[in-house]
Parts: sequence; structure tokens; C-alpha cells
Amino acid sequence: MAENHFTYDDAVSRVSTSQEAGARALRAVRWFRWFVALQTVFALAFTLSIDVFGAPYWTAFALLLLASASVWATAYRHSLSAPRHGLRNTGIAVATWFALYTLMLDPALQLVGASSPWWWVLAGAVAASPIAACLWASSRR
Repeated sequence: MAENHFTYDDAVSRVSTSQEAGARALRAVRWFRWFVALQTVFALAFTLSIDVFGAPYWTAFALLLLASASVWATAYRHSLSAPRHGLRNTGIAVATWFALYTLMLDPALQLVGASSPWWWVLAGAVAASPIAACLWASSRR
């Protein structure tokens, strides 16, 4: 059986190569944080545009759909460098945001007659929090 003998210089070279590869891998995944942050901003902008600024629902929805589709298309193009289960978890978070806001928080605030814009901002932030939570979960190694 052959034994492995490494010189000190060879070992240092191999360790530095692995550290460089790890740094390149972290740089390759950096786009995913921007993707999650943009999706969170889009969700919050959608909720605020409808309930605080009074934009028509279908116009705001069409703009959200267009913006999200362009961001998701870019994400799928780079899906090989995405964190493990990152796109799946973000998709689940977006679906959770949509259901939470449109089926629970928006009707509840309309039912109690919340007129202050701060209630709607709080509801939008709470509803968008599952998307924002993907930001930190995706940074795990």
C-alpha cells in the first residue's frame, strides 16, 4: 500500500487552494441575498401600494408579477450556485406571504376598520417576514 508523504510546502499549497475555493463559492452565492432582499421589498411595496397609497389592486398585482417574474427568471438561471434548498424555501415563503396577507391580515384589518397607515405597514412587514427569514437561513454553509 502506498503511503502519502506531503512536504510542508505542498500541504500549505493545498490548504490555501481550498480556502480560495471556499471564498469563490461564497462570492458565487452572494447574488442570492440580493434576490431574497428584492423579493421582500417587492412584497412590502405591493402591500403598501394597495392599502396605504390606494393603488388599484390589479395594477399593483401586475407590477408585482412582472418584477417577481424577472427576478425569479434570473434566479433560475443561476440556480446551480444557489444555496441548498434556497429557491424552494424562498418560493414557499412567497406563497406564505401571499396567503398570510391576502387571506388573513388584509381582511382582518378591514374588518376591524383599521384606518391608520401604520397598521397596514405593520401587517405588510409581518406578512413579508417569512421571505426575509430566508435571507439568514440561506447564509448557512
